[in-house]
Amino acid sequence: MDLSGYILGETDRPIELGTAGEHHEVALAMIRQARREVYLLSHDLDAAILDHEDIVLALSAFARDNRFSHVHILLQTPEKAMRHGHRLVGLAQRLSSSIHIHQPAEEHRGFCESFMVVDGIGVIHRPLADRYEGIANFKTPIEARDRRAEFIRMWEHSTPEIRLRRLQL
Repeated sequence: MDLSGYILGETDRPIELGTAGEHHEVALAMIRQARREVYLLSHDLDAAILDHEDIVLALSAFARDNRFSHVHILLQTPEKAMRHGHRLVGLAQRLSSSIHIHQPAEEHRGFCESFMVVDGIGVIHRPLADRYEGIANFKTPIEARDRRAEFIRMWEHSTPEIRLRRLQL
């Protein structure tokens, strides 16, 4: 998949996704172009998409480049990420002032979708979180606004996922 011509906030061309690899490539491209915020709603931090060194390096650079940037992750079921030592969990532990992981409130735990919104303009969306069919767009302001608002509503009622925090001794 050649994403070299896709620019966050400029390229308004939907990309149909059908595999974990395609999701990974698009997520990496968007994160590398992020400047302000990354909002991610995920059931289990899908390892096939997100548990890769290049994703961790891109998110780390993003979080460190601008002290006002932030990553907010709503994680439905953290147990799998905890058991398997997901790389994003370790990164969130190291960069706890920029990367926050919360668990949605009980009323949102049945939410079956997965999405990522980058800088309020780029979106990756899977209608069914357990399937890889989805769509991405590097410039979709209306959908990004709606998904971002939905995420923030869920975030406001969520709680920090304390089981994923690093214990300080």
